[in-house]
Amino acid sequence: MMNEVMDTVKMPEVTVIANVVSMVFTVVTSGIRVRSSFMRLPGLFILLVMLNAPHVGFAQPSKKVPVAVSHEGKDQVGQSVAHGLEEAIRSSQRFFLVAQNDPSPRITIFLESIQALAIPELRGQVSAIGISIVYYRSGLPGVGVFLGQAVNDCAPQIIQTCVKNILVYLERAADFLQQHDPDLWNTL
Repeated sequence: MMNEVMDTVKMPEVTVIANVVSMVFTVVTSGIRVRSSFMRLPGLFILLVMLNAPHVGFAQPSKKVPVAVSHEGKDQVGQSVAHGLEEAIRSSQRFFLVAQNDPSPRITIFLESIQALAIPELRGQVSAIGISIVYYRSGLPGVGVFLGQAVNDCAPQIIQTCVKNILVYLERAADFLQQHDPDLWNTL
């Protein structure tokens, strides 16, 4: 199941690579069809720009981002989601797991979970999970820079789906930080 989680996370990279190959093939073959060497120059120029300037249309190679997971809650479903999230981050190509008390800058995912149903026969069937994503570096005021929040419900049968959803939130938060505050991003 963990491979399913990571396959979902890797999919955009495969799409980008496929698009690059398709565009390069189109540019090269369009230049071949044109008989005049003057007409081939724009295609060649576009190809060179695409290869030399990744930020123009392609994802730059990303560094591995340190991520800590903090979970509060006594419910089994929430604990399983936290454990699954840690495992997914450990096997991620974009993130790596660090301890919450690691002194280096990091992104921390705070999970707060509670059993959602009070009926004794249904206990352990559904949990509500609050998710906060924060950039943390010592010396920042408060608890860091807030990057996002969400609330999910989860059940024992869909733990991996819940983990995938949280990974999507983490990806968005990391992308937001990279795009909107490159100075903080570069400290990671």
